[in-house]
Amino acid sequence: MQSASCSLGPKAPPETPAPAAGALLPVDGASVRADAEPDARWWESLGDPVLNDLVARADAGNQTLAAAAANVRAAYAGLGVTEGDLWPSVGLGAQYARTQTNIAQLAAAGVKLDPYNMYAYGLGMSAWEIDLWGGVHKQVEAAAASAASQVDALRNALLSVRGQVASTYVQLRTLQEQHRVLVENRDALAKTRDLVKGRFTAGTTNKLDLERAQAQLDAVDAQIPQVDAGVASATSMLAVLCGMDPAQIAPVVAAAKPIPAAPDVAGVGLPAQLLERRPDVRGAWQRLIAATAAIGAAEAMRLPTITVSGNFYISANDLGGLGDISNKAYSFGPSVYLPIFTGGKLESAVRQQRAAADAALAQYRDTVLGAVGDVSACVSDWVYARETRARSEAALASAESALSLAQQQFDAGVTDYSTLIDVQRATLDAESTAVDARAGLVQGFISLQRALGAGWSDSDQIVSTAKSMEDGR
Repeated sequence: MQSASCSLGPKAPPETPAPAAGALLPVDGASVRADAEPDARWWESLGDPVLNDLVARADAGNQTLAAAAANVRAAYAGLGVTEGDLWPSVGLGAQYARTQTNIAQLAAAGVKLDPYNMYAYGLGMSAWEIDLWGGVHKQVEAAAASAASQVDALRNALLSVRGQVASTYVQLRTLQEQHRVLVENRDALAKTRDLVKGRFTAGTTNKLDLERAQAQLDAVDAQIPQVDAGVASATSMLAVLCGMDPAQIAPVVAAAKPIPAAPDVAGVGLPAQLLERRPDVRGAWQRLIAATAAIGAAEAMRLPTITVSGNFYISANDLGGLGDISNKAYSFGPSVYLPIFTGGKLESAVRQQRAAADAALAQYRDTVLGAVGDVSACVSDWVYARETRARSEAALASAESALSLAQQQFDAGVTDYSTLIDVQRATLDAESTAVDARAGLVQGFISLQRALGAGWSDSDQIVSTAKSMEDGR
């Protein structure tokens, strides 16, 4: 407990202005809304039950989250250790000793030197420092802020893992969609190759057209194993994120499904709200609070300290005497210590803590700037990804229309195979680009949610469990 109102060191970290309302780059208002907060469970807005299941599996089994939760428990246990210094430590002890004195002068004086027993028990209080200058309270404040930063580290890990699960899942669905596109194009090219082969047999086309048809077919077919390898790799990554074996996750994602569709509009909130929502910013602020409090704790070490210690015990030469209160003994009293010469150690410790607080302040400001820049970049990517998807879909529609006409003309013998193969190649490229654009829009939405600090809430089980550890310390 603090016996005086004096407290050393800065009272609070320096004021840091919040990001201005116009901190983000200008964006299309139809795609983002500053008056709407991002959803804490944003992945559910993608409307994919399999993704929701994978996120739940990751919450329960991801080992990064388990380690972060353990760090929270360790940090609050450390806070409890520091808080213990506010109170005296009192213990109950007992002792037995058999003593043989061997002093010749006492024997000459007629003192009996036979061995004797000594029994004792009682209470003892180790030296307890009165928190005269608030140094211990500053240590508690620093420990509490450090523990709070560990909670934010858990939240940051939570939104990171959930974002990785969603991103990897979209990547897997994208690869499965690319597999479908390649297989459909391979089958179409096989039909064309057969048609060209029939014409070559009939003598109406040349060997070059047949070889080109076969080469185009083989080129597309050769891409399929690479895509399948990507599917296996993404499945393994999902297994790691969920804390499971790949064989357990593979059946969950084996059936091909469409790429999840991103919402039309994303709520981003105001830039100033990033300070409350992004766990890395919150954690940096807590570390700044801890570093600031440590200055006061270091300054207190330079001032006089008052400690109190004492004990009360009963001792006797036999067990029967332990019940006699007249065999009591006690001692109690304070002591004062004033550091006079420490070789500059204490002054250096203060300078060290001040420099550490300056570094923490710079890191906090850098984290805020990084958060604003991250959100600004992701908002722009999200807006332009929507434009890219729209244009790629239009390009695909044009390519498919051109392919239909080219195929009709080739079947009718109006155009040659060179024209058809060029249009087929362009259509395949357009289909692949359209798939990537659809995936890019969803990935842009996921990146935006991570940049906004969305993906955690106090109602999350792993966070609430860590906080219950805090309350029960």
